[in-house]
Amino acid sequence: MSTESEASESGGAIEPTNVQSNAEVIASGAADLPGTGEGLDAAADLPAERSGRIVDVIADAMTFMLVIARLGIAAVAMRLLSQAVKGAYSYVEDCAQTVDGLADVAATLAVDDSVTSAHHDAAATMRESLALADALAAEAAEMSTEFDNAARDHETDYGDVNEAMQAGPYDVAEREWYSNR
Repeated sequence: MSTESEASESGGAIEPTNVQSNAEVIASGAADLPGTGEGLDAAADLPAERSGRIVDVIADAMTFMLVIARLGIAAVAMRLLSQAVKGAYSYVEDCAQTVDGLADVAATLAVDDSVTSAHHDAAATMRESLALADALAAEAAEMSTEFDNAARDHETDYGDVNEAMQAGPYDVAEREWYSNR
């Protein structure tokens, strides 16, 4: 190379460029260059320009798996919320029946009609809230299904790409190339 021979003839160090490996830059006596992996050190057995991409591919695989895991966790959480609301629904229904029963017993004991009607009104209010709770439980169950579908669709859409990037021996384009598309 003419640059190396010119540098050795002139007695100066080889100027670092973006085509030299980190080892070549250090050997030339110049300051150490940062790796291409966004500040991460390059692996010793890989060229510096390839190691950053490997770090990006691994980071992308981790992100891919985290998205699927988080969608799965959200689906489970919504399923549990739906079950909890249904459990509360059953409890409130039992309370409404008990209050109606107590109002009926109070009526047989000649308790004032305003007291027994207040109890029946309370039971009716409980039952009205049950309709809202039932709608909430149905919505939570639907959201759970949607999260499951989103996880499945994400894996279907990007799973093959993720596997190819992990297994492929080829360099993938730098993230910046995709960001301009």
